[in-house]
Amino acid sequence: MPQVEPGGLTRNRIATFVFFGVQGFAFSLLTSKVSVIQKQLHVDDGTLSIMLALVPILAGVGSVLAGLAMRWTTSAAVLRIAEPTVVGILVVVPLTRNLYQAIPVLMIFGLAVGAADATMNMQACGLERRYGRSIILAFFALWAAGAIVGSGWGALGSAAGWHLSLTYLVAAVVGVAATLYAGPMLLKNLRDETIVKDADGRLPHVPWRPMLLLCVVMTLAYIGESSVTAAGSDYLTKGLKSSDTFGGLVVGAYTLGQVLGRFRGDLAVQRGGSVKVVRAGAVICVAGFAIVVGATGPYMALAGFLIAGFGLSPLVPVAFTAAYANDPTGSGVAVARINVFNYLGFLLGAPLVTGLWGAGVSHREGMAVPMVMIAVIVLLAYAFDPRRAPVHPAAAGGQPTPAVGGAETVPTLGT
Repeated sequence: MPQVEPGGLTRNRIATFVFFGVQGFAFSLLTSKVSVIQKQLHVDDGTLSIMLALVPILAGVGSVLAGLAMRWTTSAAVLRIAEPTVVGILVVVPLTRNLYQAIPVLMIFGLAVGAADATMNMQACGLERRYGRSIILAFFALWAAGAIVGSGWGALGSAAGWHLSLTYLVAAVVGVAATLYAGPMLLKNLRDETIVKDADGRLPHVPWRPMLLLCVVMTLAYIGESSVTAAGSDYLTKGLKSSDTFGGLVVGAYTLGQVLGRFRGDLAVQRGGSVKVVRAGAVICVAGFAIVVGATGPYMALAGFLIAGFGLSPLVPVAFTAAYANDPTGSGVAVARINVFNYLGFLLGAPLVTGLWGAGVSHREGMAVPMVMIAVIVLLAYAFDPRRAPVHPAAAGGQPTPAVGGAETVPTLGT
């Protein structure tokens, strides 16, 4: 079968970078304006917390649906619809005036985020397999960089006195245009090499057992991340009695740490392997949380959040790669499955920490909980050993592996 020429892979990689960046940009721009939207909708804190909890739940549903859709369509086709929806729906947000108008918008956003997350990672994992080396962390670095730009654009709009509708309209036009431009350059069909069928002509099932520990790691990682992004500012302002200005810097410090870790993370994986990188990253993240818990002031806490972000930065991207290795057809179903545990972690993390605070646990003790959970990842790092995954039916260069046990190798056509 003809090999994909390097120039084509470069175009595919650039296109995937665009989608990761736009996703981070749109998500950050929406979440950074939650307080503004709350006033616009005239809802109390309790109602707002329920609305925010709906997003990861709906995103999980969207991710599952994207995985099911891979049986009859491609990740590129789903992503080219989902991502413009994620950023385009921002235009409608400032037009909502009550809860009943906002819920349908929230539902569309959540489902689209989940579908886009799943299919973006399918694209990234498919490209990594073709390159034959770790490249996935750079995609997540672009997501984090996009998130920084998104929050910065929102802050600029507020400083300039723009109405939210103008801020979101400009963002939506730029984001949709970028995805429409990059869409045709995505990998057309991740199953364009071979699909291995059994003697009865059935596709093999994606095994759950080798993925279970990876799913646990994904959940623990996002519990840690959610604890920082959703509860970190409260820790500074209420636990350390710092100003709101310092509280607003928590997510920026954490995200900066992720960007720094991910831009060099692929080289670390190539040299040391996934197990060592995951274990070292978890240890660094625990050290960062320990600094946060023991901080005597906001500067020390912000440094701890940055270190935690640096340490946590490789865990999630490498988990997607490890899950993809467990997909015997290269269909992307395994990626969609593990992506659901991303949202489970988000759903559990911040409510766990804030709930402990509400029950009378001190802020330091509450923030120590995600630190302990990240420490568990040190013990589970062996789950990233590639020898635990079944042999993939196609090698990185598109060459099929020999059929065994009466299976036949069937070429498939790209879209």
